[in-house]
Amino acid sequence: MPERLDTYAPVRPVAYLLGQVASQVLTCPVRHGATGALVSPDAAPAAQTITITDPSGVEVVSAAAVGIVGSVATYTLTGLDLRTDIGAGWTVAWSLTIGGVVYTWQMEAYLCAYVPSCPISVLDLFVREPELRQRVPQAQSERGDNTGWQPQIDDAYYDLIQALIDRGVEVWHIRGLTGLREWLRTRTLMNCCRALSTSSGDAWDRKAGVYYSAHKQADGSMVVQLDTDDPTVRTGRGPFRLAPVGRPLW
Repeated sequence: MPERLDTYAPVRPVAYLLGQVASQVLTCPVRHGATGALVSPDAAPAAQTITITDPSGVEVVSAAAVGIVGSVATYTLTGLDLRTDIGAGWTVAWSLTIGGVVYTWQMEAYLCAYVPSCPISVLDLFVREPELRQRVPQAQSERGDNTGWQPQIDDAYYDLIQALIDRGVEVWHIRGLTGLREWLRTRTLMNCCRALSTSSGDAWDRKAGVYYSAHKQADGSMVVQLDTDDPTVRTGRGPFRLAPVGRPLW
């Protein structure tokens, strides 16, 4: 019979967006068990590696040693600013030794001219829902880890990346996202309310419905700007559009 291995899960559930920048830190947090606590890889650095492969199958990074910072495997990636082959087909593979057993996770990646960052912090949530300061589920009970609302923020950001990929957006050509902040804020608040809801129809369940509607509106208003778009045309949100330079607005 095959040997049963523990099911460790990397926290990042979506593809990596590799940026054409001078330096970029990649991370691979791993969680396990009923509490979802972070699992630190074994101490020996030689047992923890990362391999990054380009679309042609060439290993840009080949089994490079990674560091362990706060129980999280990290690697500082440099040199991609010299690459011009932006697009799909890249892979990032982590090989981490946990409890003497090697676990390998290979994830899809894209080389992007611009990587949208997450502009949301917990303060953005408290402005809309001040009570969230006192209702942090991760800080409650003996299983809490005091991470606050950051898991809900991270999950909203991952949902954004996956939504763009699912819609067929060439994420490697993104120049900007108009309405990004409101998209992420309403998505995160929806996640927070659902985390606090204890039954259908309670106060937090109703608030989740309100933020779901707000998020649908934000989703319909968000506009993706690509670097392949006509540079003389600026696209705005909603029903209003800015005309090309030199042409009347009416």
